[in-house]
Amino acid sequence: MRPTDLRLKSKWVWKSISLTLLFLSLPTLQPATAEEPSAKDGAANLVVSGFHEHLIEVMQSAETLGFQGRFEKLQPIITQLFDTPTIARVILSRYWKEISDQQKSDFIVLFNHLSTATYASRFDSYSGESFTDLGSEELNKGRLLVKTELQRPDEDPVRMDYLLQKNDDGWRIISVIADGVNDLSLKRAEYATIIREKGFDGLIGDIREKIRETETTSE
Repeated sequence: MRPTDLRLKSKWVWKSISLTLLFLSLPTLQPATAEEPSAKDGAANLVVSGFHEHLIEVMQSAETLGFQGRFEKLQPIITQLFDTPTIARVILSRYWKEISDQQKSDFIVLFNHLSTATYASRFDSYSGESFTDLGSEELNKGRLLVKTELQRPDEDPVRMDYLLQKNDDGWRIISVIADGVNDLSLKRAEYATIIREKGFDGLIGDIREKIRETETTSE
């Protein structure tokens, strides 16, 4: 399966990634007052470009690595560059306050595993793909939107934008928008429904099953 079939416009987690700037459904994504490019724009861009470099490297060695090898290559970089605790809090929304600290920790670890498995499954070959930097935009509350495109030989490019915010460890990705589609808002609605119907333990079970399916179909 070619990475150009990532199903970025249909199946890919990042059409599971509905970051239509619907993320959080809050006005915090509205552009802030325009400013000249600053050092923070450069630092945020480095986070995204570093992630892209790792993706390309994994794609170029995809067959040799296999699914497990791709997973092992990607897990540390996703753990480092994505603010999974913030992502988890946003996805669970009001339920975040209702679960224990241990359940929060377990969910963060599990969601990180799901994200890594999804990337390892989708970026499974290479045929000359590359990423192009389209600049960045400052948003309210100090967030930045880094704009890029995935260039695909003989196919239309895929717009991929990254929402970042700064924490104690520097700039971290909190959302990925693929052609205007953002998984986090979709997952928030999906997970809320599962919790109402099956409880939090039911959600954990469903996520684990999704991970097993991803791993099985990618082997």
